[in-house]
Amino acid sequence: MEPEEWSSWDKQRLEDEYSPSKWSRRGPADWVLDHHVKLVTRVSTHVKHEVSCQLDIPYGVREGEKFDIFGAEELPKDAPVFVYIHGGYWQALDRSISSYSVAPQHKAGHVVAIIGYELAPKVNLKEITLEIQLAVSAILKWAAERGSRSVVIAGHSAGSHLAAMLLHDSEWKNKEPHLNLLHGMIHISGVFDVVPLIETTMNLPLNLDSETAKSLSPLRCFSQSMDKVRNVKQLLVVGENDPPEFKRQTLTYAQAQMRAGFTDVHCKVMDTLDHFDIVEKLQEEEYVLTRLIIQLLSCAQL
Repeated sequence: MEPEEWSSWDKQRLEDEYSPSKWSRRGPADWVLDHHVKLVTRVSTHVKHEVSCQLDIPYGVREGEKFDIFGAEELPKDAPVFVYIHGGYWQALDRSISSYSVAPQHKAGHVVAIIGYELAPKVNLKEITLEIQLAVSAILKWAAERGSRSVVIAGHSAGSHLAAMLLHDSEWKNKEPHLNLLHGMIHISGVFDVVPLIETTMNLPLNLDSETAKSLSPLRCFSQSMDKVRNVKQLLVVGENDPPEFKRQTLTYAQAQMRAGFTDVHCKVMDTLDHFDIVEKLQEEEYVLTRLIIQLLSCAQL
């Protein structure tokens, strides 16, 4: 499928293609969303009682500009750091219910940082990308001062978009003194081209126009040099029961990374999983994606 084929679709088809809950085979869309929020809330609440944590660490002045750190107090100073950015179309969900990956990573000896950010419409998408730069810079600095061996960043859905945008901002890459600590990125059911969202209801809080959307789409920003990040390992995963557009965008972005000279790019479709249980299962120690994250944090080859 060519990247622009969606431009001939009517608004309802675009809406459906970018409504992941409609594609789950586990139940009706409303149930899938409700189940997801309840599950991640329960798991995230539980882990805060099981793993030592430092909550609400500010990296900026806005209310949402905070991150949580798990396991730093008892793990070795050189422990790798796993950074997670939640999804929610930049307008929903929250850091406080996004620590469901902590338990198995902590057991494997990894510190975990969960990034929060201000949501649209309080801020626009450009501002959110700048918030993530601030947060990641703060965590990289903290990890370097601590003596961490490596940092791996993962994002889900909109969070994957925000992680990917780090790779495409030359100003941030050039001024980030601890970029060498960034060992890998995991993109989970990501959005890498936001232009198709312009004609959907997801754009109502975002208020994106065409030019802004293009400038904030990782797939459309490969004109900048990738030299500083081309050795950052890239793992892209998407659910078998994600919408076709999410699968297309994932494959297209992986191919674009390879053409741009990234040295280690892996792309995987996760059998039977949808947009939500692909991350819900990160609470499970033996889940294949959990194991791949652990492998990447250990600086091993995927």
